[in-house]
Amino acid sequence: MSGLIPLTERELKKWYRNPVFFITGLLQPIFWILLFGSSFNLTSVFSGAGAAGTREELAVFGTTSYITFVLGGILTTSSLFTALFSGTSIIFDRRLGNMSRFLVSPIHRSSIVFSKILSTTVRILVQSIILVGAAALIPGGLVLSNGMSLLGVLIIISALIMIAFSFSAIFSIIAIRLKRQETIFGIINLINLPLLFASYALFPSKFFPAWLATVAEYNPVSWSAQAIRYVILNGTLTGSVLQQTMYYMLYLLMLTVFMLVVVYFVSEKEIRD
Repeated sequence: MSGLIPLTERELKKWYRNPVFFITGLLQPIFWILLFGSSFNLTSVFSGAGAAGTREELAVFGTTSYITFVLGGILTTSSLFTALFSGTSIIFDRRLGNMSRFLVSPIHRSSIVFSKILSTTVRILVQSIILVGAAALIPGGLVLSNGMSLLGVLIIISALIMIAFSFSAIFSIIAIRLKRQETIFGIINLINLPLLFASYALFPSKFFPAWLATVAEYNPVSWSAQAIRYVILNGTLTGSVLQQTMYYMLYLLMLTVFMLVVVYFVSEKEIRD
């Protein structure tokens, strides 16, 4: 795909050469885990004392550390919020006249969009590494009781890449025909919170009413959060847990492939000056 690598490099340079944008992008995931992850004390939720309370926590959350439970959800949520804004770069390029230069150059139009999606995915992976490190350093933070296997690491990385690609693709497609950034900001504000709260990112399904649990089960945010959470809580995946994790990964893969095809055809046909 001609022009993809140079355009991706251009997008990444815009990121790390802007000190404010670069630093705030790295600090954002730390604030997520430091403030939100530390604000919820599982011990205060359960009435049982001592061993009884611990058993309740383990039965509902699978851990006595909320940061350990919620890390998969925060990784996914941080990816979601970063990916949602990837489409705004298309609008800025159109308004600044860069899009005209891209369209008269000998590159595929789809390369313009894919470069923004790939650069966003790289940014999300960097943020995720910092987030995991912050979670491990916080007192009472990340606890890998069952260790971590190579398969688990691959599942976490793959889930983050697929959810980042999928949501970046969705909002890039929306932005292709838009000329005002206010419009896409409005769409983002309309969608991001329902995607977050109608998912298993922050709380287990046992806390949900039946109708909302059904909605959350079909939410891609839930697929990514749950797949990562199973790895963090269980270490080596076996039996039904491995099967359910693979189902979530399959759903994410199907969504990613579908969005890849849609982005290619829509961008080749619709992207204009």
